[in-house]
Amino acid sequence: MFKKTLTGLGALLLATNVLAEVNVTVHNTSKYDIELTSKEIEVSTYAPDPAMQINAGQRDFFQTYSLFPTVATIVDLEYTFTDSSIAPDCHFRFVVLKDARTGAFLPQPIIAENEGGSYRDRAVCSGTVDGFNLDTGRATVTFKMDRRKF
Repeated sequence: MFKKTLTGLGALLLATNVLAEVNVTVHNTSKYDIELTSKEIEVSTYAPDPAMQINAGQRDFFQTYSLFPTVATIVDLEYTFTDSSIAPDCHFRFVVLKDARTGAFLPQPIIAENEGGSYRDRAVCSGTVDGFNLDTGRATVTFKMDRRKF
């Protein structure tokens, strides 16, 4: 009986976890390779894992699932250019919260910040929400990373 309950509970958690899925595209539009330097792992899981390196002009696709799908889904990634130890980097964050009163999922604005670099070497970071379902919390987002080097 206990084993059946655990199996049923696991299936229920898996079923609710699918509801809070975020499809992520990371697009490197620069002429330089980028690498993943950090990702949020306490609230979210990724399938497949984000690529550790994205070559110039390439994209990476993956899904993010929340460990707490009835509360929030967080996509938090940081990428840096690989050609220099002082190269600029981009910090991307997208959060989906569930409204306790209405049960609807609410997307928060994407935060895309450039960090580091210098006056002559800056990262250009942007993010867009390509699709969102208020009832299920499923979202599709695109993060773009480029570079201005003078």
